Amino acid sequence: MFTSEEQHLNQLVIYQKSLYIFKLVRRITSYVTNDKNVLEMYVSNERSDRYADNLLINALGLVPKIVETECQENPSLKLKYAVSLRYFIDCLYQNCLLLESTKIQGKDFVKLLRKELKNLRQIHRNYVKSLL
Repeated sequence: MFTSEEQHLNQLVIYQKSLYIFKLVRRITSYVTNDKNVLEMYVSNERSDRYADNLLINALGLVPKIVETECQENPSLKLKYAVSLRYFIDCLYQNCLLLESTKIQGKDFVKLLRKELKNLRQIHRNYVKSLL
């Protein structure tokens, strides 16, 4: 059974979208790097592998940051944490652009991810406004 806090998180649009983006990033990086794991991408000499690795690491940090924000009881710290989520979103978007600039298959998937990140920016904006 879910606790009330877990149910609350599952109802947050920003949390659901972040989980979706992480799953999408994982599939894209798997496709682009020919199923390399994170360590193989990290030590690879190919730019596309390094960009995919950065993309995956930033996507991985997004969901825990949302959980950390929601667990914060102090309203001013909660707002500060919520605003800092924008850093992860911007890094993800920048890594998409870098990955798209390399010679990879699946640029359409990266474009889809950029579109989803734009949606996440809007959701983030609304999320921060709701905390004010």
